[in-house]
Amino acid sequence: MALLEKVFGVSADPVLSYVERTEIDGKFTDALKTPKHVVVYGSSKQGKTALVSRHLPYEENVVVRLSPSSNVEDIYSSILRQAGVELEISKTEEIAGEVSATLGIKAKAKIWLFGEGEMNASGYVKSTDKTQRALHTISFNLAVAQDIAELLKKIGFCKKVILENFHYLAEEKQRHLAFDLRSFQEMGIIFVILGVWRQKDKMRIYCSDLTDRVVDVPVEPWDTADFTKVAKAGAKELNITISSSIISTCIENSFGSVGVFQELMKEVCVAAKIKETQKEEIGLYNTTLAELAIKEKAEQYCATHQQALELISSGNVTHSKDKERKPLHLPYYLVMVILALGSEGFKYGVSRSEITAQIKTRHHRKNDVRPTDMTNLLHNLSALQHKKGINPPLIDYDIGKKMLYAIDSTFFFFLKNCNLQEISEEIASPI
Repeated sequence: MALLEKVFGVSADPVLSYVERTEIDGKFTDALKTPKHVVVYGSSKQGKTALVSRHLPYEENVVVRLSPSSNVEDIYSSILRQAGVELEISKTEEIAGEVSATLGIKAKAKIWLFGEGEMNASGYVKSTDKTQRALHTISFNLAVAQDIAELLKKIGFCKKVILENFHYLAEEKQRHLAFDLRSFQEMGIIFVILGVWRQKDKMRIYCSDLTDRVVDVPVEPWDTADFTKVAKAGAKELNITISSSIISTCIENSFGSVGVFQELMKEVCVAAKIKETQKEEIGLYNTTLAELAIKEKAEQYCATHQQALELISSGNVTHSKDKERKPLHLPYYLVMVILALGSEGFKYGVSRSEITAQIKTRHHRKNDVRPTDMTNLLHNLSALQHKKGINPPLIDYDIGKKMLYAIDSTFFFFLKNCNLQEISEEIASPI
């Protein structure tokens, strides 16, 4: 017997309705067989963690769950501790309250090394199989990737290092880690990185030396057949039948997001009072169940995303060329454009030229909006959302393609099912 929460919905643990996709699962498992780092990317709630944990058990590897406050040294310290290395931090050099990347953190590691000779005062110990080992203290720099890799190699480390929520890190920390990945790959320490973005080759953009050292695995797209398999797999676990009309309605309102679809399936069951596996098979045929599920999720997503848009609209201030004049408030106008475009207008992304044109049609000083102002706005969107605590981010600008995309998979559901006109009127104008 399975509980509903174990079958459908978004969960940190794998759900029982997981289905393997030959292309995606196959590409990931093939990548694990190479001596290269693996980057699993895509919009939020699209199955990145489920994919990785299914084929690379978390309990058998080293997992570091990143947060906005994580430093590179914190990450390396966690990896070493989980690998069984005892650390002694002797001195921290700080500049203006921040750890200096140049000076780093001087530390000592205590590790057991196998050796020869009888047990003596230097620490040699005989085990039951007559092998001998000694406890060694090694000085190293916690900020230097090669030092970390050398320590791991000394203890025979052969696990994968899984970095969850890479997108939570500030951009400069992402660049730092991307640069360090080359050293780790050369030393045979392999990372699996999970991040919310839709841009291929992000690690290589940060560090060109990672060419041929990284395999990118996108978790999107999900198609209708995939969603149908998810619904049927979950229905089988719960001993229920879900009509094709209910499934189709939920698929149409998921906008290609398996996370949204999973949540809608869960709410359909809640509306039908299905909480666990049924003793006798029950059929769900009333399409009202799908409508109730959509209404419930709309209320939840509306409150969350409206707050996020309000934070973005009050974001960084862009001044006109004449510093004496009032700021342009471009983040506010960008939010107004997104709400005006809605789900259909934003479905495939929006080009920089279209965004600029749309903002100028609304701006109170459109002649003062320069190309450099738009560059600052779009290139700093990730930093703005990070600063405002919007994690995962809602939107992301692809510099190469010059396109703005939604990367929170629930955002399209919000744009389709919430009253955008009412929301745009409620967001305070800074003018």
